[in-house]
Amino acid sequence: MYNDLLLDRLAVTPNADTEGRIQELIDEIEALDNLLSPEAQQLIRDLRGHTVTDDVYEEIDEKDSFGARMADWIAGFAGSWKFILSFMFMMVVWMAFNLTLGPRAFDPFPFILLNLALSTLAGLQAPVILMAQNRQSKKDRAVAQNDFQVNLKNEVEIVDLHRKLDTLADALATQTKLVNALVAARRHELSATVRAIETAREDSNGNNGHKNGV
Repeated sequence: MYNDLLLDRLAVTPNADTEGRIQELIDEIEALDNLLSPEAQQLIRDLRGHTVTDDVYEEIDEKDSFGARMADWIAGFAGSWKFILSFMFMMVVWMAFNLTLGPRAFDPFPFILLNLALSTLAGLQAPVILMAQNRQSKKDRAVAQNDFQVNLKNEVEIVDLHRKLDTLADALATQTKLVNALVAARRHELSATVRAIETAREDSNGNNGHKNGV
């Protein structure tokens, strides 16, 4: 399986779908049981050169239609004090104007036309707000997916760093043992040399004393 995937990665052309390849690598890493396996290390090396962090909001806004972006704008405007104050001002002007006209008013008290306009506005505003909420949920899911990809890449990178640190620690321990062995051997060699020198000196002193006695 992994041999085929490796050959497939080697055959990928520069014009291939980079995001699709990144997603495939992430899916493969997610499916692995052991991130220290050779297959995982190969996938980590393949993924390391790619950037998984993405501006999700900008990407979604570029793909969405004009109506979807308008729904966001309307929902944002309807949930602001600017809309509340301006709407209250319009209602006061509407009622004051019709009260001033008296019998000639186009919407006399109790302002049935105004009530109809308010009901229509409320009926249209609710689905627009739902559209904006659905878009926000879509953005939240995309952000969560992007965060998951970033966290997964960080995890595999940390695992790879731990593997390298463990390798360095093992190499350092081996070198320490080798140095200790060399030091012990050198110490033994020096001790043997000192003993040989002392023996030779004792033999030389013994020979000189024998000659003087003769």
